[in-house]
Amino acid sequence: MYCKSSSIFFVPLKKLNLDDTKGRMIKKLVKNDIAVYSMHTNYDIAQGGLNDYLCELLNLKEITVLAPTDSRTFCKVIIYVPTTHLEVIREAIIRYNECTIGNYKGCTFSGQGEGSFMPLEGSKPFIGTTDRLEKVVENKIEFMAYKDEVADLIKKIKAVHPYEEMAYDVYDLVDLSEPIGIGRVGKFEVPISFEELITEIKKVFKMPYVRITQETNKPIKSVAICSGSGSDFIKQAAFKADVYITGDMQFHKGQMAKELGIPVVDIGHYASENIAIAHICAYLKENLKHLEVICSEVDGETLIIK
Repeated sequence: MYCKSSSIFFVPLKKLNLDDTKGRMIKKLVKNDIAVYSMHTNYDIAQGGLNDYLCELLNLKEITVLAPTDSRTFCKVIIYVPTTHLEVIREAIIRYNECTIGNYKGCTFSGQGEGSFMPLEGSKPFIGTTDRLEKVVENKIEFMAYKDEVADLIKKIKAVHPYEEMAYDVYDLVDLSEPIGIGRVGKFEVPISFEELITEIKKVFKMPYVRITQETNKPIKSVAICSGSGSDFIKQAAFKADVYITGDMQFHKGQMAKELGIPVVDIGHYASENIAIAHICAYLKENLKHLEVICSEVDGETLIIK
């Protein structure tokens, strides 16, 4: 049995007391052989993670990072393969390579040529005879990949490559990187009013009300969004968007938002993150078809309205 959690180890444990709430929870998990995978900010930051999902739900386009914290670099990878297995390798690249070019996945280029090699004693060649030069019609297939994923990607491609020793090249792409970080900024294809935005937010997050710092009569073209507690990023949002959506808005941060002239919509910490359950469940069901995936329906909101 496996459980995903976002908060059980939010702060590293320095000691374990089996008599307090967290200690009893851990004891119960261990006794029942339940593994817990706990993710929080890494899921918020991840490409295709929570903040990207929130942008998708609001139909935002041209998504960029709100507050960059790092960047990912790229490599050019070239795989050499006999023509008979070109499509097998292409399929593996499309399946395992997470790198996209804009909104396009599976971007490759292939060209045909002649490869030559001489199998030596002890080799087990797919094609060729020991101590005899072999010439084969081969294709080289090129694609971009994230540098931090190249090693694992090569292993997966090797697993379906016919040759005992796969020939490949990897080149760093200088001055080409992709920012990663907290929050997202997106644009509506057609600007909407502030009231229309509020109505859409209530619908998406299934909320009867939201808190706002101020209203605006200006058409809303761009929206910044940060799941959880994002009041620390108001300044970045003010420079990049017309409206900022987040949770846990503090009084003084609200004053700052007014001074900067950006309306902030506070949807609450829980509402902005709990919506992730549907996203995670859909992903697990699609990729782990042999397992039963049960989505929690527990209401974990700590603040209620009376």
